[in-house]
Amino acid sequence: MFTIAEQLKLFNEFLSPGVIAEIVALSKLWARLKKSDKIEAHGLYAKQKLMSAGGTSTRASSNSGYPVAKSSTPQFHLVFMKRAQMFTMQFDGFSLELAAKSGASMDPIEFEKKGLFITQADDLSRQLMLAGAGDLCVVNGAVSASQTVIVDSPYYADATKFLKVGQLLDVYNGATKQVDSGEVLSIDSPTQFKFTVAQTIADNAVVKQEDVYTATEGAGLGEMMGLDGIIRDTDPPLPNASAGLQALLVATDANWKCYVNSNGGVKRDLTEDLITACMDEVDPFSRVSVLLGTHKVRRVWASYLENFKSLVNQKVMWGGWSGLPYIYDGKELAMVPDKYVPDGCLYGLDEAMLNLYVTKVGQEITWEKGDAGGILQKVASKNEFVAEGHIFANLGTGFRKAVGFKLSDLNEPSS
Repeated sequence: MFTIAEQLKLFNEFLSPGVIAEIVALSKLWARLKKSDKIEAHGLYAKQKLMSAGGTSTRASSNSGYPVAKSSTPQFHLVFMKRAQMFTMQFDGFSLELAAKSGASMDPIEFEKKGLFITQADDLSRQLMLAGAGDLCVVNGAVSASQTVIVDSPYYADATKFLKVGQLLDVYNGATKQVDSGEVLSIDSPTQFKFTVAQTIADNAVVKQEDVYTATEGAGLGEMMGLDGIIRDTDPPLPNASAGLQALLVATDANWKCYVNSNGGVKRDLTEDLITACMDEVDPFSRVSVLLGTHKVRRVWASYLENFKSLVNQKVMWGGWSGLPYIYDGKELAMVPDKYVPDGCLYGLDEAMLNLYVTKVGQEITWEKGDAGGILQKVASKNEFVAEGHIFANLGTGFRKAVGFKLSDLNEPSS
């Protein structure tokens, strides 16, 4: 079997880049946001400097006198860094033995077949886009001793978008756990799935991944904060709502919210004027660099350009992704689709206003090692081996109102 040195080479030089490559392929946010590994306080927190407490010693003068000097006192808030994405990989001993004897690395197709890379990337991409609550979907109608569960979602018409067969789920009605590690038997439709055993669940109970629920924010608790928890004009949902984003409440700081253009749940057509209105309202310090929308919103904008503009075939780049053009004050921005953007939404994002905190830039994945220093651990009485790893990460900002805007309640094509 693999020696310790061979294991380290396999996991650090082959598997880790493979996992990160899949995350980058799925998550534009992971790929584009600047990363920081400046971690303090015993590795539990990242210290985020806030830009909302600038100096006030500036004014006009009618007597040639200068303003009284008042130093700016920087504010710092703590971003909980110990937000771990844990994962376990299981390998068949026969495959490992063949790989070791042939001297070749494992075929990445084997990992793709088991969905190990893709599932990991999918889950991190969801977290970076949403609001840190860890909700996968919401039960729509009480369940009484039945395997079948009807669900909906405040974000997606496809409420089962992030459910997978064999996945282990917890279901909470408030703080009461009603399903403990229930296994998904089947996903029947965008609004229905089945557990392997019958369950009794209250209406509006929340479906989460196993062992994700936490009542309060803290080090080692819950999921990472995502874009929708930051680009809003309210505090993010539980478990962060009681303390606010980065322990700062909207009610106590007018700078601590973004511009949101909604329509009370009533759908409306996307127009150039709607986007421009959002760009006009976003904080002047913001330099919106991209418009992130759903694929269907992108299709609506393409149709708009075809009907009213002459730029429909023009592509605008945002990093390695191409988008459709939108022009504001002579500056050309890319409207780029992202599969994780909530339905009917368009975000204007200044990516420079966000920090994605990780333990070490470029080496985000850590593999657990056993007593002998090996990564592969044998399953008792089986010709199978497991490897365990994790990624510590969280998203923070120092100037929330300049992060961008959210335009919601947009009509989308039905298919």
